[in-house]
Amino acid sequence: MTDFIQQVVNGLGAGGQYALWAVGYGLVYQVLGLMHFAHGDTLIFATFVCYALLTAGVPFIPALILAMAVGAAVSVMIEKGVYRPLYARGHLFLAFVGALGAAYVLRNIDMLTWGVQTKVFPYSFSAGNIDLGGVTIPAMTLLNLGCAIGVIVAFELFLAKTRYGQAIVALAQDRGAAALMGIKVGTVVVLVYALSGAIGVLGSVLYVSETHTIQISLGFTITLKAFIAAIIGGIGSVRGALSGGLVLGVTEALIQGYISTLMVDAILFAILITFLIIRPTGIGGRADLARL
Repeated sequence: MTDFIQQVVNGLGAGGQYALWAVGYGLVYQVLGLMHFAHGDTLIFATFVCYALLTAGVPFIPALILAMAVGAAVSVMIEKGVYRPLYARGHLFLAFVGALGAAYVLRNIDMLTWGVQTKVFPYSFSAGNIDLGGVTIPAMTLLNLGCAIGVIVAFELFLAKTRYGQAIVALAQDRGAAALMGIKVGTVVVLVYALSGAIGVLGSVLYVSETHTIQISLGFTITLKAFIAAIIGGIGSVRGALSGGLVLGVTEALIQGYISTLMVDAILFAILITFLIIRPTGIGGRADLARL
């Protein structure tokens, strides 16, 4: 029983990071109907910027803030330069293809700038564990959960209490009606992409700080985990992103601990297919942001 609880605790730590990746991914889909397949590579590009700043001697907090700003800026650039010209003309499918193209462009920029070798991330949070009845709770797990819950609570308050938050909700419900009500659709879309990039970078920096390594291929992993977590939790649901991320993290840890590390992806995709067939709206069971 203790071993099972330990696996769950380990999974919750990873789940907090997955939730931060899933929030922005699901939000872009809910507002625009696009699968943001460049999401992971955008986050890794910004995380490499954080790596470069830390290597140059910049303190962690300023480096993190600058990296989040870069993630927001790159997301907005992709929206304006790739997605908008395509979906403005009704070419939704081509926007998906454009997303893949943007991801590969970013990946190649990473390769040319930082090389293909795995690098040691030059920062890790202070090690520390809490022991409760034989179960070890790493400080990093608490940090991951704290950041995920804090960000999601703050984001929900932003959606409910601010003018721009309500504009995002209105745009998610009906883009045409939102435009007729005087909402500046282009401005809101830019905000959505900026928030998606900034929040996701926080999750990716936490991830590489825990693993102590950073590599270009991590971009695909982030996109995949964000997609699965968003589907499980209810794509477009902010609280669903948290529940989906935690479920994904715990499930992944249990598969690794009790079945096989080689079977993780196969089983996760089987779970994803099950959700798509049985409950396509995910755990959240919502199709709109206004009901969050």
